[in-house]
Amino acid sequence: MIFLEMSRIESHGGGTWAFPNCIWSPIEKEGGGRWPFWEKVLSVKEGDTVLHLRGVQPLAYFVGYSRASGDGFTTTKRPPEAGSWSFSPSFYRADLADYTAFHRPISLSAVFSERRVELESYFDKNRTLKDKKHLFYVRQSGRLQCLNGAYLSEVDDELLSALFGEFSFGTGIKEERALVSVETGYQMRSIRARLGQANFSRRVKSLYNNKCCFPSCGVDDSRFLVGAHIARWSDNEKLRGHLGNGLCLCVFHDKAFELGLFTLDEHYNVYINPKELESDSAVVARLSPFAGHPINSASFAPLDDALLEHWIRIDVSP
Repeated sequence: MIFLEMSRIESHGGGTWAFPNCIWSPIEKEGGGRWPFWEKVLSVKEGDTVLHLRGVQPLAYFVGYSRASGDGFTTTKRPPEAGSWSFSPSFYRADLADYTAFHRPISLSAVFSERRVELESYFDKNRTLKDKKHLFYVRQSGRLQCLNGAYLSEVDDELLSALFGEFSFGTGIKEERALVSVETGYQMRSIRARLGQANFSRRVKSLYNNKCCFPSCGVDDSRFLVGAHIARWSDNEKLRGHLGNGLCLCVFHDKAFELGLFTLDEHYNVYINPKELESDSAVVARLSPFAGHPINSASFAPLDDALLEHWIRIDVSP
């Protein structure tokens, strides 16, 4: 999932609460009442991407992005510089890591101007949906502008495209309508890849009824499940996003599969890497009793091409 943080205050909390250490908000309005752009902090999950939009127009810029290092939570601890939100008895917070600044910040004014048609189209389509998204922008008096107080909102692939366009750089690399630099364009492609991986993971887990497919595993807590790639995302572009290239595994079996301790044979039975059987690893000992056992099947069988790539990568011939 990708979220957009819109903040007009540089310090925004101070200390460990300041940008880009975390995102945070009060739990309610002064005098009581919900505000969905604050509650959205609780929707953040570890590994999600957070885009940062900072400043006040005409000096508002998309400056970079971070990775959520944990799930959103509620806390009674307080920001050292809570400012106008000091009335709140507790706060929502999600910790961030790996802040990456864009090579060249992207002007919000330029985005609203150059991507107006696309953003208005997205805005109009969203208004027709039964489950409308809370957008960070509105159309008023014939122009686009930020919605006051829209602190945190979701960004799906369609909105990402509406905001920044597509980035298909070939041998003759060109900047799209001079909106972003080539380097920033590549950074945006990285963000889109993260979104694609997150969507893939969610769909794969759903195919396996949100339960680890390793025989007799039984882990069904989404916090400990991974929509794993059989052929790695970076190794085969053609198989990216293909549901047959996915397995739902718990974090333990995902790591063992990634390291090549086991794979699946052509009948989707567990095949222990022969090179690992000679080790005294407790992990291999835990896997070995299930050699030859079939994985829990899904409505979409693993692809033969994806399994072949995994066999080649870990050097086995089931």
